Amino acid sequence: MRVFPFAAAIAALSLLSPATSHANGRFPIADQLVVDPNDPSHIVLRTTYGVLETSDAGGAWSWICEGAVGYGGTQDPAIGVMSDGTILAGIFEGLSISHDRGCAWDFAPAPLEKEYVIDVSVHKDDPTRAVAITSTGKGTDGFHVIIAETADNGKTWTQAGNAILSDFIALTVDVTPSNPQRLYASGIVGKSFAPAIERSDDRGVTWTRTYLDASYAKYVPFLAAIDPQNPDRVYLRMSGDPIDKLLVSDDAGATWTEVFAAADDLLGFALSPDGARVAIGGPKDGIQLASTADLAFQKVSDVYTRCLTWTTAGLYACGNQFVDGFTVGLSKDEGKTFENLYDLPDICPLECPAEAETTAACVMSWPGIAATLAIEPSACGGIGAGSGSGSGSGGGGPQPLEPAGGCACDLGGASSTSGAAVLGGLAALASYFRRRRAARCSKLRA
Repeated sequence: MRVFPFAAAIAALSLLSPATSHANGRFPIADQLVVDPNDPSHIVLRTTYGVLETSDAGGAWSWICEGAVGYGGTQDPAIGVMSDGTILAGIFEGLSISHDRGCAWDFAPAPLEKEYVIDVSVHKDDPTRAVAITSTGKGTDGFHVIIAETADNGKTWTQAGNAILSDFIALTVDVTPSNPQRLYASGIVGKSFAPAIERSDDRGVTWTRTYLDASYAKYVPFLAAIDPQNPDRVYLRMSGDPIDKLLVSDDAGATWTEVFAAADDLLGFALSPDGARVAIGGPKDGIQLASTADLAFQKVSDVYTRCLTWTTAGLYACGNQFVDGFTVGLSKDEGKTFENLYDLPDICPLECPAEAETTAACVMSWPGIAATLAIEPSACGGIGAGSGSGSGSGGGGPQPLEPAGGCACDLGGASSTSGAAVLGGLAALASYFRRRRAARCSKLRA
């Protein structure tokens, strides 16, 4: 069996280090999926337990811990992938960039140094180019909101145009595919947090602000997409309590029409590559499909949707492992049925050189992740849940779930953990995978 540098590090850690905490206390889910614009087999997935990556269209998934990227806790970085596979991650500390698919990460220098990069957008017309937007609090001086841009796959960055007024708290940014001079940004304004859109027709030199109708005063606006052919058509997801709504504008954000009211959260949105069809989804609404000509949505499946991405390969969805039977699936019939691309335990640490930053940063976290997701040592070259220093303050991890592969039908003893935040969720997770494993083993014995 091949010995990975990560496995050697885990072995050393087990001798030299005390037990370490296993996670950030959140239930394991995936909620953003980005496909490499020049390599459809290269997919990057944001999860609550790190960043995952596949180079074979979902055949095998590699795990990159949050610490390697530069974030932690409950942050959800905005992810982008550029034409050469460079990965962008907007986080509190700046824009974290990997040019080698995850083994080394560096922060972009000024104008993004120490800025809160809240969103990124890779050009669809030319994915060597991208923009990032900051939303850095300056105390009584409001917020520092600028657009930074790159034209060389993230190697260098410069400020595009001028800063947006400091009363604007930016949330999302997007570049118009058919007119890269036009930028849109969504956010909230002032002490009332009024939802608003900023539009620039000259790459950020000047900005025009429009406010949403007063009926949406308590909603938070997130840009969903811009039509690939029509720069004036913009889709906007309004996050509210208790329900989300989808709005569309055909006049560059001057006016808006409500086209869908969700049953609760509206977490998925995707335009077909030609812009003719649109898919939306959420936990209670499943996946809804419409023509962009009439936006008359019809339900096509019950997937517990947490993200949607539509490419020429099909419609990708982040689902609920226990409800849908997958964490990531791919549909080739516009959301009616899905092929399972990723189950929660089906990951191993990203294989990097022993001296790589990611190897060093992630070695402490892996035993807990492996225990939480029931990843057996044999699945990852001897570096699964049984390796290393353990995952809780007492040296044990949560009860393992279904292993990533094989059919080890004995469940083994449950370990203890001092982290109480996810015990209820992990119990459900463990029960689910035990049932799946028992069913699979029964079939194999028959």
